Amino acid sequence: RLQSVSVTDVLSSRDLSSAKVFYTVPESDQATVEVLLNKASGFFRSRLSKKLDLRHTPALKFIFDPAPNTGARIEDLLSKL
Repeated sequence: RLQSVSVTDVLSSRDLSSAKVFYTVPESDQATVEVLLNKASGFFRSRLSKKLDLRHTPALKFIFDPAPNTGARIEDLLSKL
């Protein structure tokens, strides 16, 4: 289920205590994937801590980004005109 996930953006707080991770995935998997990503946030945070040279690793919050899917839908509609 997580193989089709693409990260579209990451916004961190000024103090780097938290980060919002925006992702896209086929809409049929959206609800399931969001639950899985947020459950696995501790695992991802642990992996990040090994790669980042920070005193504290940011807490991760995964948020679905509808923009890529919306853009594709608009392009599809325009091509049918």
